[in-house]
Amino acid sequence: MAETFPTLFSQIKLGPLTLRNRIAMAPLTRQMAEADGTPNDEMAAYYARRARGGLGLIITEGTYEQDAFQSRAYLSQPGIANDSHQAGWAKVFDAVHQHDCKIIVQLMHGGRVSDPRVLNGQPPVSASATQSEGWSLYTDSDYEKQIRAIDGPWDKVTFGPARALTVEEIHQIADGFAAGAKRAVDAGADGVEVHGANGYLLWQFINPKTNLRTDAFGGSPENNIRFAKLVGEKVRAAIGPDKLIVLRLSQDGVDDFVGAWPGTTYAEAIGAALKGSAYDALHWASFNYLDNRQADDATPMPTVLRKASGLPVITNGGIADGPQAEAALTTGAADMVAIGRPIFAQPDWPYIVRSGASYDWAPFDRKYVVRPPLDYGLAYPLALTDPNWPAI
Repeated sequence: MAETFPTLFSQIKLGPLTLRNRIAMAPLTRQMAEADGTPNDEMAAYYARRARGGLGLIITEGTYEQDAFQSRAYLSQPGIANDSHQAGWAKVFDAVHQHDCKIIVQLMHGGRVSDPRVLNGQPPVSASATQSEGWSLYTDSDYEKQIRAIDGPWDKVTFGPARALTVEEIHQIADGFAAGAKRAVDAGADGVEVHGANGYLLWQFINPKTNLRTDAFGGSPENNIRFAKLVGEKVRAAIGPDKLIVLRLSQDGVDDFVGAWPGTTYAEAIGAALKGSAYDALHWASFNYLDNRQADDATPMPTVLRKASGLPVITNGGIADGPQAEAALTTGAADMVAIGRPIFAQPDWPYIVRSGASYDWAPFDRKYVVRPPLDYGLAYPLALTDPNWPAI
């Protein structure tokens, strides 16, 4: 059989890991954990089903790393903050590894966009004393009320005013990331991704619109990325050289869908500051990686970051089929691609793409994202399983 998308289905060495292909499952918020943050059997089945679909790497949904400093971001978010969480994740990792797939845990801190219902009356924390104008995810439509089986009034949950972190607290939060990373790898994870994107705490430091600091952690691209670099250093010290560490970056956030950095020169400075850091790779997250939101330079942001940092880049956004994935890899915009919604809707995406067969793609539906009644048919719809799929 002629090779279909040869770059996409070639092996890659990413940090200490050798991956069977260049397809990663993007981190996808699901809110399926137990109320206390413990991963459950449904999560193990969900991730294992997608590993069985032929992925090279899975990046888990955002996971809070400690109970202190208002780290948790939303209801039913998984954690890696205690022994119970660790034991729950161990089942997930074991299930995924049975399908020759690697898995890393995305560690995140909600910062100023943490749902107040999980903050125990405490204010959120951020780079500076600011307040998000957005509202909590998955509380903003009648459709989402319906699939959550919620009756009666359901008001938007807005975010409270955030207080600025002290330098001492910044170091303590970085220690929390390191402790969460250690628990994750002790449970069997192949590494971690540090979430510096999509509006959450580290993004609030990296983005000059939300970082108004004038100390060593603000005021320039190099200072704005300093917290993320500190987290990487502490994570590396905690888990050693044999596990993968990735940093996720984006311009936009959950409360700023059209957010943009101040030019590609800002991205160049961020990339240069990450050169030689503790990170093995970067992960660019966007709605469309080809749209860099700059008027004077059309170079894709992941291309800029890749060149400036010298690090391999996982690229996400606007990639839904084989030709788009191969193009991202062969034009210098990616070393791997991260696929999100298409793999939600179609767990066998890698096999189908490699087969080259014409396929009626299942549409993505929000009901796969938010927590419906626990129905395995909704949580991970079964895909076509062809016993003659070529090996990946």
